[in-house]
Amino acid sequence: MIPSLDPKKNTQTIISSSLYSIEENVFWFGTMIAGKSPEGSNERFKIINPNKVPCTVKFAVKPRTQSKSEGFAFSVAPEGLTIDPHKHKYVTVTFAPSEMKQYGGIFEAMVQSGDANTKQGKMTFELRGEGTLPTLQVTEPEEKDATDGYPIVRFPRTRVNKEHISSIVLVNEGQVPATAKFDAITNENFEFLGSMNHTIMSKQSYHFDIKFAPKAVNQGKFLLTF
Repeated sequence: MIPSLDPKKNTQTIISSSLYSIEENVFWFGTMIAGKSPEGSNERFKIINPNKVPCTVKFAVKPRTQSKSEGFAFSVAPEGLTIDPHKHKYVTVTFAPSEMKQYGGIFEAMVQSGDANTKQGKMTFELRGEGTLPTLQVTEPEEKDATDGYPIVRFPRTRVNKEHISSIVLVNEGQVPATAKFDAITNENFEFLGSMNHTIMSKQSYHFDIKFAPKAVNQGKFLLTF
């Protein structure tokens, strides 16, 4: 639980996921990879009956707006609970984004035969989340092929049986981890130094080093893919 989603007002907690904001009355599921998990992200909410008689509570989730720019990917289970006096039970809300977009909804808990105009009879709060996909950008080398726009790792002239090392730098500007997996190099003049696979966390970068060691007098060229 945090005071607000506004970073200026929320100075003690990093806004990540699974957080309830008091000021906005919003539960934030966070950012998820769209379509990765059919089960989605599940959050349980504790429903308490503080009264001396049993009560039946009905639950529902519905879109917050009819705008096509905001998706709806929430579900709730079960749709109703009967809770004994001074006891509690849990209801589960699932967020399962399928596209790269912002999602919103409304959660409602309504006491059967209760007064919907009071907090004791009806509780509502917003649901929000974001669907995204892993993304990586090549920041080094900066030079690009004039024809296809692919980055070019250009090595200087290197004597036979000598070597030169250059780097490819990938940066993850997205909100979720992204894994780079390079295909094997089949040209004997080039070699990866270290792992060809690496998972790069959000807002971080990673250097992949490649060695050029010519075996004969020739112009070496190889298309590297990942």
